[in-house]
Amino acid sequence: MTKPRIPSVRGKLSHGVSNLRDVLIGLDLDGVLADLGPGVAARIEDRFGVASHPSTWVHYDLRHLRLGIPQDRFVRFLDEVFDDPALYRDARVHAGAAHGLAALLDAGWRAVGITARPRHLRDVTRRWLQSHDLALESVIHTRLGSKHEVASVLGVTATIEDNPVEAELLATVCDSWLLDQPYNREHRVLHSKRLQSWDDAVGRLCQLRLFA
Repeated sequence: MTKPRIPSVRGKLSHGVSNLRDVLIGLDLDGVLADLGPGVAARIEDRFGVASHPSTWVHYDLRHLRLGIPQDRFVRFLDEVFDDPALYRDARVHAGAAHGLAALLDAGWRAVGITARPRHLRDVTRRWLQSHDLALESVIHTRLGSKHEVASVLGVTATIEDNPVEAELLATVCDSWLLDQPYNREHRVLHSKRLQSWDDAVGRLCQLRLFA
């Protein structure tokens, strides 16, 4: 089967691809390396006066949250929030991600980012990764639902994702792992495999690397 082609991949990078080969892992950014939840929750409270904790969010798509806010206003607000570079600039590193990524690299993995963040966030993404010493070789910005096409073109061996739908699509082209989050626990996965934490990821993927 011919691999799908992605037009103008080079133009979608936060930093350039440097001879992507060998054993690659593709990492989602939001929900895997970056924790946007606290920032979004703070903005919800500031705008609407409604306290909401990310641990209670049971939907990946936040438009489905029921917080007593008129739906049309809430959707417009979310579009504004997720388009704001400051949300990504100020994001926390996901618990265990810095140590976990370092451990994977030490074990011989080479890591790239595959994200559905809009392309105008390339610069803030690059600066955030650098400021937290998260050593990805490149970051590719692609549209939602097409990460598996990117993974196929790059020839990644494994991916870590928090979106259960994306994780299932990725499982068609590589070893796909779904990082546990409150908003993906109710989603049944058939082909991807769940990771309970970054520590779990290190244990499983470092062992997998030994046999690559």
